[in-house]
Amino acid sequence: MKYLIIIAALLCFIGIFELPYGYYTFLRVLVSFMALVIIVNEFRTRSFWLIAFLLIFVIFNPIIPIYLYLKSLWLMIDIVVGLLFLYYFYTLLPKKKVKEPEIIDVKHQEIPKTRDRIIK
Repeated sequence: MKYLIIIAALLCFIGIFELPYGYYTFLRVLVSFMALVIIVNEFRTRSFWLIAFLLIFVIFNPIIPIYLYLKSLWLMIDIVVGLLFLYYFYTLLPKKKVKEPEIIDVKHQEIPKTRDRIIK
């Protein structure tokens, strides 16, 4: 799933060029599918991602398409959606933990406590 997010972002960035109409239909299907997958994953948290990708799903919906007719408007939408996909992918990456140095306590020696003691 993570790599499909990257592919969707790259296809959004490719969509800023002048391409045939079939590409934009394919872009609508892929972006709306990925937005739906993210909506399902983020449904429990009800965070920013849920609202953002719900809006993306509505805009890129291939069943009832929204026609904006201005290439400059779609250019900005494609760039913003591509950046949102990339940032969402970045948030899915595991964070690297900083390894803390091990501290050795040389002065402290624990005396073993046994039940039987040897008396000299």
